[in-house]
Amino acid sequence: MADTLTVRVYNVRFGDAILVTVPDRDPASGVVTQRRILIDVGNAPLVASREGGDDTVFKAVIDDILAQLGDAPLDLYVMTHEHLDHVQGLPYAAWKHYQDLKDRLKVRHVWMTASADPGYYDDPRHAEAKKQKLAFEAMHAAIRSHLALEAIPGRESLLRILANNDPSKTGQCVEFLRALNPEATTFVYRGAALEGTHPFREAKLEVWAPEENTAEYYGRFQPLDALAGSGRAGDATTAVTPTPPPGVDVGAFLNLVAARRAGIADNLLAIDQAANNTSVVFLLEWRGWRLLFAGDAETRSWKTMARQNVLRPVHFLKVSHHGSHNGTPDGALFDAVLPAVAEDARPRSAAISTWVDTYGGIPHEPTNGRLRARCTLRSTLDDRAALHYDLEFPG
Repeated sequence: MADTLTVRVYNVRFGDAILVTVPDRDPASGVVTQRRILIDVGNAPLVASREGGDDTVFKAVIDDILAQLGDAPLDLYVMTHEHLDHVQGLPYAAWKHYQDLKDRLKVRHVWMTASADPGYYDDPRHAEAKKQKLAFEAMHAAIRSHLALEAIPGRESLLRILANNDPSKTGQCVEFLRALNPEATTFVYRGAALEGTHPFREAKLEVWAPEENTAEYYGRFQPLDALAGSGRAGDATTAVTPTPPPGVDVGAFLNLVAARRAGIADNLLAIDQAANNTSVVFLLEWRGWRLLFAGDAETRSWKTMARQNVLRPVHFLKVSHHGSHNGTPDGALFDAVLPAVAEDARPRSAAISTWVDTYGGIPHEPTNGRLRARCTLRSTLDDRAALHYDLEFPG
């Protein structure tokens, strides 16, 4: 409807693709223009027998986006963070279906997370972030070598996380997205000047995260076993079975090896969380409605937002990280965004884009229960055959 803001959540299986249509009134002329924001478009890489990844879904999604645009340009494209389940959809569609996709979309403005700036890590202010980034890339390569050699418990889930964080493939997608409109691309962060980075006149946009310095979001690694630095890690043809030094109890040694190899999972999660926590989190305010799009922000980012005093109640929440337990904060952080008692009579809602059997524990039913207790929760799992579902906010 002409006087209704619509959030369209596409079913891309395990990933995000969201189109927001905003009736934007020029305060001077009173003319209302239907403006559109596209957020992400991607899904999880298909690994082994796991669900979640299916790139064939992108064609129908892009077809619908183009139909919604008609001859109008896409006013703002937002890439929240550098994960394949958020960035690979548009490049895939361009490579496989629409070689002229950039011309069809006619993107006016692009927002990307600050660290996607090609010069970000060369800035002396980000020396610590660069150090951490290089360490994470080295750890990613070491874990890839481990998983190529050994069939460890939970290997398929680990391979999925590894693939989603592949710096080479992600880098290709991010490069494509930067080229949607190079002259009007802004690498945003909390506190960045937004004037001139979008065309909205009535609607207001506010970036809550990430911080400009992404060193804020890096954690620490656990040690891996000696295989990671043995010089044999790149040889995927021979499995290496470590043996205890002379005089060392075999059982105790193998227990130590198992414990250190368990660090593979923890280190992969540290890599994954660092990228998630660089998500662009932004608030859209329109005619009394407050809509929060949280990317894949995890607990560390939410705590940072709280320290910066940006959290406040909203009427709509794009559920972070596909419904994981660490994507939606609890306690005081949750209350700050969705208080137990709503501050006005407007209905509250939340939207989740997720899929089954992709990562263990996602979607997280206790988290869904917390959300349902505060608002209406919609999910792509409500009707798995549907291309999208819409949430409407009347003006």
